[in-house]
Amino acid sequence: MFTTLIVVGSFVIPAIFFSGETVTKIGVVEPAPVGLAAAIESTAERFDRTVVITPYPDDAAAKAALEDGSVDVVVALRPDLLSAGDVLFQKETDPATAQVIAAATVAMRVQAILGASGVDQATLAAAQQPPVIAAVEPQTEDDQARFLVANIGAVLILVGIFSFGFTVLTGVVEEKQNRVVEVVLATVRARDLLMGKVLGIGVLGLVQLAVFVTAALVAALATDRIALPTTTPGAILLLAVWFVLGYLLYSTALGFMGALASRMEEASNASTPITMVAMLSYFIAIFAVINEPDGTVATIATFIPPSAPFVVPLRAAFDAIPPWQIGLSLVITVAAIWVLFSIGARVYAGAVLQIGGRIKLRDAWRSAGE
Repeated sequence: MFTTLIVVGSFVIPAIFFSGETVTKIGVVEPAPVGLAAAIESTAERFDRTVVITPYPDDAAAKAALEDGSVDVVVALRPDLLSAGDVLFQKETDPATAQVIAAATVAMRVQAILGASGVDQATLAAAQQPPVIAAVEPQTEDDQARFLVANIGAVLILVGIFSFGFTVLTGVVEEKQNRVVEVVLATVRARDLLMGKVLGIGVLGLVQLAVFVTAALVAALATDRIALPTTTPGAILLLAVWFVLGYLLYSTALGFMGALASRMEEASNASTPITMVAMLSYFIAIFAVINEPDGTVATIATFIPPSAPFVVPLRAAFDAIPPWQIGLSLVITVAAIWVLFSIGARVYAGAVLQIGGRIKLRDAWRSAGE
């Protein structure tokens, strides 16, 4: 419940406190150069900023307005543009605002000096025309939303795997340490016990994932923070599928590795290899797939079971994976889960009744065959 509130709050709180556009209030000391206000407004627009300019009859009135907070900054520039002028802040300077004002005043002074030197005004205006700034492949709002959905999906899968996978791990160790497993195994096969533990906790994890995703979607739509991309439905479906597959893969490994430990203190050491594999897979997804979702690294990682749960939903969110790759990756991952469970069930059966210290993987395998 608390985590769900955090997810919703991440959309609602910014919408309440930061939804308004920032407006910079600028005071101009009169007499000022003709066109100063228009120059500042035009420059601010190029910097994607909004300004409100208020004239004041003299320097004292402008400074009084700055002191009482009526304006954020005061500009004092001679009408003849012969000096650089002053830009005053009350306490801390705002570099972005100062840059806007400086660009506007410098342009006016340069134009005045060149005009006084007899330079043709039309030529001067043409020389001051800024270059056209554009991206060859501009990122649309849909692209930005895909990036956000992809990142959230990867984080949810990672958190889910670690949260519920480690629940399986600690459950196995606690049952072994408290000798409860000895009673349970009197009526249930070790293989079935491991499977039941993984599936039971997995259902809880899937329900919690559904709550998180639903809460996030409702909050995003209600606050209008992002425009969901066209790939969202498919991305959510793949997120659920690969959350299940990733959980089954890692929790099975954590379950039988936990059986090798006899105490909770040994559980972290037993799970270290799995944790490292999961983190490496996550970083591959974040750094390689997001930078180049249809690149060689992303394609190879799609067919490697430990990394597939992170990579496939990310590539799908970017609409950069063909259906045949999704299907093939699905088949490979399911086969890997079956193989891992077959191996893990034997290790679990051979290790879960052994006490007196951490057991080696090889000894647990041999013990199950006896």
